[in-house]
Amino acid sequence: MNPIKLVLAASGLAVASAFAPTAFVNGAARPGPPPRTTPPPRMVQGQGDSYSRVFVAGASRGVGRLVVDRLLSAGSEVAALVRSDEAVGELSALDGVTAIRGDAMDYKAVEGAMDGCDAAITTLG
Repeated sequence: MNPIKLVLAASGLAVASAFAPTAFVNGAARPGPPPRTTPPPRMVQGQGDSYSRVFVAGASRGVGRLVVDRLLSAGSEVAALVRSDEAVGELSALDGVTAIRGDAMDYKAVEGAMDGCDAAITTLG
């Protein structure tokens, strides 16, 4: 037997392996978590059915643009933080979108864009 395992076993400490299932240590079953007595927590969206104004970082392309479209269809206003003037022009043309040119790594730019928002979504990598 491995000397370390022998010392641990002699001292009464459990011997575990990274490759052993977590429910079994030294051949004995571990008790699972206690049963849940309260319902699981739920996400709450603002005070009603949707957020009134949502900050979206990375809103100009891909998933971010899909998020903007979905928020607009749900009746929310969007504050979109984008990097290029082209994206500002494209998103500003949409009703309900305020496009702000800035860098997501610039604390003050993000803070200013988030002012008045109920929620924030980022699709940045």
